Amino acid sequence: MLQLFYSCDLFQKCDLALKKVYRFRNPFTISKIFFKKKEAKEVDVYGEIPLTSLLLIAKECKIAPHDHVFELGCGRGRAAFFLRNVLLCNVTAVDFIPFFVLNAQKIVERLNIERLTFICNDIQYIDLSHATCIYLYGTCLSDSVIKQLCISLPKKVKIITLSYPLRDYHKEFKTLKQFAVPVPWGKIEVFLNQK
Repeated sequence: MLQLFYSCDLFQKCDLALKKVYRFRNPFTISKIFFKKKEAKEVDVYGEIPLTSLLLIAKECKIAPHDHVFELGCGRGRAAFFLRNVLLCNVTAVDFIPFFVLNAQKIVERLNIERLTFICNDIQYIDLSHATCIYLYGTCLSDSVIKQLCISLPKKVKIITLSYPLRDYHKEFKTLKQFAVPVPWGKIEVFLNQK
């Protein structure tokens, strides 16, 4: 299936650049070390969705080239590169692990990729007013963080969450669609939410 995605030359270059950066640096370990230094309660919180599942999510949620997708908790940025280069969206990717963001931004600059920005910040403090779609792979977020995010999430924006609907955290949200996609450990429920 990777050959299908590698038919997009720019995505192939980005993906190969990511493989080079992380050849001897496991992103799961980088994340764990970062959270241990922060003395976080949960340190095993890193995850990536397979590209085939991300493509299914994009199709089901009708993510289109006119969308400005904010990926909250982008990790090393593979999904952001995919959304920008294969699906042709504008993408703003946010993570607070500096190593991830700095290396992704270097790839953006080296390959001169437009309409893709990486921001190193806490997802709770990001201006989301330009978003038309928000992708939140926040399966390990605490209830308090999700509740706080719900307050700041804009109205009439597609918000994609994995594992839980936002209506469980805030009464203003409704679930527009629910479906499952495959992941290495089985299936995960995806929710398309709107305020």
